[in-house]
Amino acid sequence: MHSKEAMTSISRRQVLLGGIGLTATAALTACSIGGPGALTTTVTVPPTTDPTIPTGQVSASSLTATTTASAPVNSAAASTQTARMTMTPAAGATGVAPAGPITVTVFNAAIDEVTLTGADGAVIAGTIAEDKHTWTATDRPKYGVKYTLTGTATASDGSRQPLTGTFTTAEPAETMRAAVQIPNGQTVGIAAPIIVTFAAAVSNRAVAERNLHVTATDANDQPIEIEGSWGWMQDEDIQGNGTKQSRVHFRPKKYWPAGTKVHLEANLYGVDYGDGWGRESVVRDFTIGPALKVVAKVSSHRLLVVEGDNVIENFPVAYGVPASVDDGRTTVSGIHVITEKLDLKIMCNPKYGYCGFKAYWAVRMNNNGEFIHANQEVADKGLLGKENVSHGCVNMSLKDAETFYNMVYYGVPVDVEDTGVPMTQADYIWDWTVPYTQWKTFSAV
Repeated sequence: MHSKEAMTSISRRQVLLGGIGLTATAALTACSIGGPGALTTTVTVPPTTDPTIPTGQVSASSLTATTTASAPVNSAAASTQTARMTMTPAAGATGVAPAGPITVTVFNAAIDEVTLTGADGAVIAGTIAEDKHTWTATDRPKYGVKYTLTGTATASDGSRQPLTGTFTTAEPAETMRAAVQIPNGQTVGIAAPIIVTFAAAVSNRAVAERNLHVTATDANDQPIEIEGSWGWMQDEDIQGNGTKQSRVHFRPKKYWPAGTKVHLEANLYGVDYGDGWGRESVVRDFTIGPALKVVAKVSSHRLLVVEGDNVIENFPVAYGVPASVDDGRTTVSGIHVITEKLDLKIMCNPKYGYCGFKAYWAVRMNNNGEFIHANQEVADKGLLGKENVSHGCVNMSLKDAETFYNMVYYGVPVDVEDTGVPMTQADYIWDWTVPYTQWKTFSAV
């Protein structure tokens, strides 16, 4: 009858997804210049009066620069021989966040070319807008490097005019890792959320979230729209070392369509989290498996495996006792998500007087100690399919548990009917118990 664990040790452990260690790093305070509301540098190129310069040409030495927070002067009011350049971050800025926008906008002129080169010799790629007035960096610069911008623009009178500017990126003493729980190439279930876990707390959640991008294609590699939202969970001391970590989940509005190919770009290098800086970017590609789900019929003591609209397995089982008997032993209700598989799980719960219980073919369905596993003792007493007697887990015969174990995988949903004890955020993946309209309010943007 033993089921729900309190403290555990694992023998012959088979983990469905490889664990990712996180290293907590010290927070860093640094100045970041750039982004919305930042100062910009306006460079005015006056008409040439130097007789040594051919008509229509402008010397680089004739540039004058001023720093302003005001909007650029209307180009229609400017001289036809004057070009105005606005640069973000401001020319001469230091402590710039590499993830911040890097742009050059020219008024009363068309950009010919722009090159952004670091002191290390690396060139940052960028694109010129169709209207030729804006250049935007498409790569991110490195930490602690001075960058020099050079280029030319053609004014309305045909003159070629130089574009110049410099800035230096921040150089944090420490950076913060972020980990994604789904490995590259993994096939996951239709309810699998994307979970990004940070090594420490993130105070500027909106900035971090804006750098997380999810796209999808169908089985034929054609782009498809998947409505979904990121949701931030409460910060927790996940590793038990005293450091609280931030965690954000992405879930679609509805279950992922079977066969969908999902692409995640967590462009976190150079992001200023407020209490730290992003160490690296993370990319993941994974595939959604068949439309497989598990339906837990607590009142009838059955466990159904459904693919599409077809019930492919119907197992007799025993759930936790009713809440009226002991709500600490009740199987919690709501949509669970399979996260782990173990061919043998050693369970221990001193509160209920057992330890060393061998749970074979254990499939974890939440983080509060609930598994679907074999309990031959309950089976031998003839209780499966007749009575709910466990400590919260789902008990099966040894044979059925092995069959079920081989059918399911990470991300398959387990929908447990109402037992009077609902899931909470403490169950780790409770995403699908929250209505989508409410889930969207967990986003930081």
